[in-house]
Amino acid sequence: MSIEYKKVKRMITVGPNPGMKYLAEIVRGQTVELDEIYKDMTDLTSLSRGDIMSSIDTLTQLFMKYFKSGRNVNLGEFGRFRMYLDATAVETLEEVTADTIKKPNVRFTMGNELKKEVYDTPKVLSKKVSNIYKPDEGEI
Repeated sequence: MSIEYKKVKRMITVGPNPGMKYLAEIVRGQTVELDEIYKDMTDLTSLSRGDIMSSIDTLTQLFMKYFKSGRNVNLGEFGRFRMYLDATAVETLEEVTADTIKKPNVRFTMGNELKKEVYDTPKVLSKKVSNIYKPDEGEI
């Protein structure tokens, strides 16, 4: 397996050297849907589809419970889920209210073992995508 990337041109607006830059961007395959996960898990374990569905449903309910109480969720070597708030910055402490919160969100941070596996996966320039960066006419 390898992670495919393409070359893209993007406007970078932050950092010490903003402007048009070139970078690698992942070529995304199809999204893995829950049914595929159920099938793959039943193929890899002795659990039934119903057992797996029940486990994932229970885990989802527990995540909702934990996040609603402001707790992070640590799943060991898989990774950690951390809740945070997107909020509007204001000038004074008194202006900070629930109305300045745009939305709560969750970030996932890979555990060390998963991170190592992903980082060690070879990265290759895609030959399949047609939208690999091509310079505009007149560009060098």
